[in-house]
Amino acid sequence: MKDTLLKVNAFVKQHKTLLLVMPWLLYAFYLIVWAAPQYESQSQLIVKSSEGGSSFDPSSLLMATVSGSAASEESKIVEAYIQSADMLNHLEDAIQIRAHYTSDEADLFSGLPSSHSEEDFYQYYLNHIDVTVDSTSAVITLKARAFTPEYATLINSTIVAKAEAFINAINNDLAKSKLVFAKGEHAIVEQKLQQAKTDLLAFQSKYDVLDPTAEGAAFQQIAFSLQATLAQKKAELRTMRTMMSETAPEIINTRREISALEQQLAEQKARISNNEDTGALSVSELMAQYSNLKVQLELAIQAFSSSLITLENARVETYQKLQHLVTIESPTNPDDNQYPEVTYNLTLFAVILLVLYGIVRIVIATIREL
Repeated sequence: MKDTLLKVNAFVKQHKTLLLVMPWLLYAFYLIVWAAPQYESQSQLIVKSSEGGSSFDPSSLLMATVSGSAASEESKIVEAYIQSADMLNHLEDAIQIRAHYTSDEADLFSGLPSSHSEEDFYQYYLNHIDVTVDSTSAVITLKARAFTPEYATLINSTIVAKAEAFINAINNDLAKSKLVFAKGEHAIVEQKLQQAKTDLLAFQSKYDVLDPTAEGAAFQQIAFSLQATLAQKKAELRTMRTMMSETAPEIINTRREISALEQQLAEQKARISNNEDTGALSVSELMAQYSNLKVQLELAIQAFSSSLITLENARVETYQKLQHLVTIESPTNPDDNQYPEVTYNLTLFAVILLVLYGIVRIVIATIREL
C-alpha cells in the first residue's frame, strides 16, 4: 500500500504539467475549434390592461402600487406558460424545433442526442431558454438560444406570439363571456319591454280607447254634473208643488226634465259600472285592465333602464380587464454568438483543475502522515 501511494505521488509530481495542461488544452480545442456557436435572441414584454390613469395624474402613481401585485402575477403566469410543455409542443408544431436542435448545426456535446426521450427534449428546451420577471416593473425578459441567429430570432418571436394569444385566451375571453351574459340578460329585459308595449297598444286598439283613466274621469264628471242638476230640479219641483197644483204645466215640464235626467244619469252610471246586459266592458273594468298594463309597462321600463346601466358597467369593466402582452423590445437578431463563453469557461476550468490537483496532493499527504 505504501509503495503504491509513493508511486502515485511520484507520478503526480512528475506529470503535474501534463495532468493540468492537457485537459485544459483539450477543452480549449473543443471550445475554440469544435464547439458549435450558439446565438441568443432577447425580447422584453409586459402585460398591460386597458385601464390605467394618465401619466400626468398623481392618483395613477398610487394605483400603480396597488395594481403592481396583479401585474406581477400575470407576468408570472406568462413565465410559467413559456416554460411549459405546451409551449414546447407548439414550437415543435410551428417551427420544428426538435429538428434544429438535432441537426448538423450542433456539435456532439451541445446538440440534442438523436436517441433522446421526451423528458430529455423538454429539459434541453428549458436549458436553451431563459425567462425572468422583474419584481418591480413586472417586465418579462425572454432569451432563446439556437445554432443560427435567424432560428434564435424565430424561436423568440414564435414564443412571444403564442404567449400573446395565451393571454388573450385566459383574460379577454373571460371578460367577453361576462359581457355576453350581460347582453343576453339585457335582451330578455328588452323583449319583456317590447311585449308590454305591444300588449298596451293591442288593448287600446281593441277597445278603441286612448286612456280609459281620463275617459273614466270625464264620465264621472258628467255623472256628478247630472246628479247636481237632478237635485236642483227636484228642489224646484218641491217648491212649485207648494204653489201650484199637480196638473200645472210648469210642474209637468219639471217632472219630464227630472225623468230625462234620471234616465241619462242611469245610463252614465251603467257605462261606468258593470254592464251585464250588453256584455261589453265597463269603464271601471277598462280602467282596471289599463292600469295593470300600464304598471307592467312602467316596471318593464324600470327593469330596462337598470339592465342598460348594468350592461354599460359590464362593457366598461370588460374594457378595463382586457389585457395585452405588449412588446417592449422586439426579438433581437444577434450578430455574434453568445455561447460558448470561451474565456469564462477556460478560466473556470483552469481553476477547477488546480483545485482538483490541490485536493489530490492534500489527500496523498494526509494518507502518508497516517
